[in-house]
Amino acid sequence: MPLKTMAEGTVEQICQQVRVSLSDDDRIAVQRIVEQAIVDATVSATQRCHRIVRQQTGPEADLAHKIAEQIRDAETALIANLMGMR
Repeated sequence: MPLKTMAEGTVEQICQQVRVSLSDDDRIAVQRIVEQAIVDATVSATQRCHRIVRQQTGPEADLAHKIAEQIRDAETALIANLMGMR
């Protein structure tokens, strides 16, 4: 599901819950905030996974380094894809 679609759906749910109608400009501003929150949450989760992998590998530090690098590469691709979905 595209990031923009997710943000639009979330804003719609919020508006229905609080029984508010937003102007087009306000709706766009709130959608951007939601989009950024999704991106930030994705980055945060990836960083947590990266830390856990490094902690759990112990003596296999080289393996942890390789896995961490793969995670960073995947994160970069994910962020690029999320930004492209706007």
